[in-house]
Amino acid sequence: MSTSHRPRPPRRDGEQPRSLAGRHFIQTQVRTDVYLQIREVMQRHNLSASGAVHHLLRERFGLPPLPPFDQHPNPTAD
Repeated sequence: MSTSHRPRPPRRDGEQPRSLAGRHFIQTQVRTDVYLQIREVMQRHNLSASGAVHHLLRERFGLPPLPPFDQHPNPTAD
């Protein structure tokens, strides 16, 4: 082994592996009914899984859904 290559230290609990592109992956476990609701929102709104979860959380707390990235939000007068 060359001196420039050091072995990676052991992972901390819950740490996820990183891909070569530097992205990380988050995994979670949910009940079947929650998974089915997320899948339904994904299909209905053409969202990713994380987008569907975000949508459901905003809905749960009475917040309006965020507009798609290709739309500019309308300024509101307070």
